[in-house]
Amino acid sequence: MPQILIRRLDQHVVRQLRAKAAADGVSAEEEARRILRRSLVGEVPAMSLIDFIRTMPDVGDGRIFR
Repeated sequence: MPQILIRRLDQHVVRQLRAKAAADGVSAEEEARRILRRSLVGEVPAMSLIDFIRTMPDVGDGRIFR
C-alpha cells in the first residue's frame, strides 16, 4: 500500500490530530487516514457498534439499568 510522509507540520496541528485520535480511540496515523479519506473521497468509514456507543452523550445516572 502506498505511503506518504508529511514534513514541517505545525505543532498545533499535530497536537490536535493526536487529541482527536485519542478521543476516537485510534492511532494518529489512522485518524489522519480517516481525515484524508473524508475530505478527498467523501467516504465515511462504517462505525463499529462500540464506536457508535462511545459517541452517545453521557446523560442520566444509569438508574434504568439497575
